[in-house]
Amino acid sequence: MKLNYGLKGLSFQAADLQEAMTISECFQAENVSQDRHSWHYLLTRDQRNVKELPAVDNLRLWGIDPRDGLENIQHVLDSKRKRYKWDTTPLEEIKHTPAYKRALELVTTRFGKPMKDGRVLFPYQIETAAMMIAKKRLLLALDMGLGKTVTTLVGLLADPSNRKVLIITMSRNINDWVREIDALGFENEFIVLNNSTDLHSDKRIHVVSYEKWSTDRVTFVKKPRMECPDCGSRHSRIWKQTLGYCYVCKTKHDKLLEDRWAEDDLPKECPCCKRDWEGHYACECGYSVVESRREPLYKSYHNGYSACAIDEGHYIKNGTSKRALAVKRVNTKKRYLLSGTPAENGADDLYWLLGWLTGFNSRFEDPIEARGGNYKPFQCFGKVGEEHFREYYSGGKKRRVLDIDSVEPRASHHEQLWEMLDSIMIRMRKTDKGVAEHIEVPKPEHHRMHLTLHDAERELYDKILTNFREWYEIEQARKEAAEARGDKYRISTIEICAWMDKLRKAASSPWQFETYNASKGTTTAKLEYLKNKAKDLLRRGKKMLVFSGHKETVEQLGILMDGVVPGKQAAYIHGGVKMEYRWELMKKFQDPNDPLSILIMSHRTGAESYTLTEAKSVFLFDLDFNAKVRPEVA
Repeated sequence: MKLNYGLKGLSFQAADLQEAMTISECFQAENVSQDRHSWHYLLTRDQRNVKELPAVDNLRLWGIDPRDGLENIQHVLDSKRKRYKWDTTPLEEIKHTPAYKRALELVTTRFGKPMKDGRVLFPYQIETAAMMIAKKRLLLALDMGLGKTVTTLVGLLADPSNRKVLIITMSRNINDWVREIDALGFENEFIVLNNSTDLHSDKRIHVVSYEKWSTDRVTFVKKPRMECPDCGSRHSRIWKQTLGYCYVCKTKHDKLLEDRWAEDDLPKECPCCKRDWEGHYACECGYSVVESRREPLYKSYHNGYSACAIDEGHYIKNGTSKRALAVKRVNTKKRYLLSGTPAENGADDLYWLLGWLTGFNSRFEDPIEARGGNYKPFQCFGKVGEEHFREYYSGGKKRRVLDIDSVEPRASHHEQLWEMLDSIMIRMRKTDKGVAEHIEVPKPEHHRMHLTLHDAERELYDKILTNFREWYEIEQARKEAAEARGDKYRISTIEICAWMDKLRKAASSPWQFETYNASKGTTTAKLEYLKNKAKDLLRRGKKMLVFSGHKETVEQLGILMDGVVPGKQAAYIHGGVKMEYRWELMKKFQDPNDPLSILIMSHRTGAESYTLTEAKSVFLFDLDFNAKVRPEVA
């Protein structure tokens, strides 16, 4: 008989059928569980050598000596145990090891000097980069503004064994990575991946957006124009669709020739046969709105990368999302996740993050299967594993959004959770010792202003409030009547939120409502206050940021604030603004000599960690319902 091993653990390979039957009878008679031969059990539960295992002893008693392969198996087991011990060692203990000291020397030798832009790495950044090299798999949970991007690049590039690295980030953050790559002197050694052939580039640094890595890229066909948009002529002799020219209006509509269908603008019926297809991509008659389709880049992934860094790592907390599935395809020996908010909603947010980092190996154990001494091989994977993790570490099973206890802290078994995190996560805040002394962040002054609405605003606000009150009284009466009948009636929280949203809009941008009587006032209380503050700041050469929760308000403020001081410009950014134009505006805003001095942004766009250090004042024109969505601007 030969003792062999595989991905899951040890196996006993018989020489013939008779020996196989003897082995099976031996294990059954001696009550030898196959689970005890798994790598997981041998690493976490049983520290004996291979020749001392109960299965080997029992086989000898039955006349089978598994000598063949023992030495090789012991060597493999020792190697796995050494790696497991290293993986589970707390980061604070790693700092006292020779491996960390060698990594620290690599970082200081390569990046201990000032960068091209004159910046010098802070001590905590050097130590974190060295830990990346020593530990090989790490969750970098540094606060916004502490330099996660440059620290990660230093950790990746200071390691000479990293011949080619992959960085997955949001499209809006690609310019941040490119800027830091240039500052480190690697401007000729990176490529931004756009198609599958780029994955085979010899460049050392490969940067790709989540969108291109995980999402199909569909090109839609041009919209058919069956009639003139001006006069409605449809006859082929009058309206030339291919030319976009109408012989009645004598007008050529060039823009219509390039107008294409979009994902959120698909026709409800087939433009060819007029059959109702509910906005699908193709019809039975053969017409399709898709011109071409390219698969996401992760499907062309190959094992040519030494390391991978995932920016905004909390985006993979939902393991069934396209982003998470695409990231899980990446299989490198060195893995790093970057997130300032790794567990924003509770401890269960960590499940897929830790799973990808560790590869769901023995160090990441299923807490439910391992309770009560019921040690089974590693089971913590997929939906079942996620439910177990939530139940054990996050204070209970999955809860509905409206559960009354959903506001309570979602964490349990804290000591075990932190013991696991201590070996894989670096958490730093601006106020931590060793960080605060290097990060000069001025203490902000908060001013909350309560303004009296102008007459036209007050009239609109009171009218909406009255309508809201009448609606609620009707709903309350319906509820009382239903309860009197013994039925249940629930007032819609969605409707209540909709009314609250109307009231906020009325107090911030009443011009959105048709019933707003602008003749009673040329401006609003908030706009008047904002313009006065802007004049004072801009005349002193200080730039400012303005945030709003409503797209319409953002656009209108961009128009109304432009030119509030002669020679000073204003611009706006929200989710509908193209990324290329966003970066152009931010670059201009960051230039102290550029006239762009006011930048208006939506809350959701501003919550994406943009670096706009030229701003000296920030105004929240209105608040967002979601307290987690706050502008984060360094």
